[in-house]
Amino acid sequence: MAQDNKGINPLATGVAGAVIGAAAAAAAIALSDEKNRKKAEKILSDLQRDGNKVFKEITRMALELKDRGIKALPQGKKTIKKASSRKKRS
Repeated sequence: MAQDNKGINPLATGVAGAVIGAAAAAAAIALSDEKNRKKAEKILSDLQRDGNKVFKEITRMALELKDRGIKALPQGKKTIKKASSRKKRS
């Protein structure tokens, strides 16, 4: 039986692992210095604050879209009520 090749190249996997390992080592060396650690903490807190702003904006937009959709539904609700009342009569 022929071997199923899923397209995963062992060489590419090894290279990707080496790159990830090198990045982790570089991050560990960079974070061993207290100044760099403080900079990283500040950057992460800024990113978190920005992310929270974006999340709030997306939530607001989603609620507005939901409200617009609900306002557009009353015609559909009337149709559903008419159809259900027809079923009850038959």
